[in-house]
Amino acid sequence: MLVLFRVDMIHPECGSMCDREVSGGTMSEIAMPADANPERPLKETIIEPTQGWGVGFVQVWQYRELLRVLLWRALAVRYRQMALGVLWMVLEPLAQIGIMFVVFGLVLRLPSEGFPYPLFVFSGLVPFLLFRKAVDSSADCLRENMGLISKVYFPRLLLPISAVVRDAVDVAVNLLVLILLSVAYGYIPGPAVFLLPFVMLIPALTAMGIGLWTASLVVRLRDLRHIIGIGVQIVMYGSPIIYSPEQVPAVLRPYYELNPLYWSIEFFRWALLGRDLHITPQFYVSLVLVVSLFISGLFIFNRFERLSVDVQ
Repeated sequence: MLVLFRVDMIHPECGSMCDREVSGGTMSEIAMPADANPERPLKETIIEPTQGWGVGFVQVWQYRELLRVLLWRALAVRYRQMALGVLWMVLEPLAQIGIMFVVFGLVLRLPSEGFPYPLFVFSGLVPFLLFRKAVDSSADCLRENMGLISKVYFPRLLLPISAVVRDAVDVAVNLLVLILLSVAYGYIPGPAVFLLPFVMLIPALTAMGIGLWTASLVVRLRDLRHIIGIGVQIVMYGSPIIYSPEQVPAVLRPYYELNPLYWSIEFFRWALLGRDLHITPQFYVSLVLVVSLFISGLFIFNRFERLSVDVQ
């Protein structure tokens, strides 16, 4: 709860009455100018979070400038005091591709449907990277900003939004590198490549839905972060990143295709490699699950985030 004291005083230049708001503190701590009327009562304004199960998009729009500040701060803090700075946005996925290529491409020799294995893996890794980063940052958004939210009121929904947008900026650089790598291997992307930013909404909304559901719980139950990490690893091996989906037994395919990341990866390989894309009813069921997870997460987050500030 944020308390504002509104103090009426005389403007020193024009002589007219004006208001001043002082955040926090007690009345004895407020410095009164010499020409102010000490007999006038102080007006106290109490700002409280909204009650109920509303989402609060109106407040998010009103604080859109703060969203820009939070996003810029998040980008600056992530790569501050790093020798290579933003180059890590490219080096990290390239290092993962190198490890996967040696282990699964050269040693285990997993099939890649005739496509170059590094390109095959990278096209599956980019949407997964957005999912992994967005899950971690959105689930941790309240815990990492506890010092801020315990002192200043603003729509808390700005925190997971800014975190996911920051991760999307990182992955956008990876997507550009992936397109250049495709061209280097002789796969010239067609007009379908312009659909990829919309395809990225699938892992982004899925990850944000998970983060909104768990953000308030992570503040109280720190062990949940380890459970989330294990779950992300399960999703990784349950998605066709390092192997072809054709290797999945036919009896499991209807359930396997309910994974939203499966469709993100399939769309990536269709747009970049020209791989055949077969839309099944599981695709539409998967979209319904993603939207349901995201919308329910918004309501859960708004309902319980206000309780997080009481946790020390």
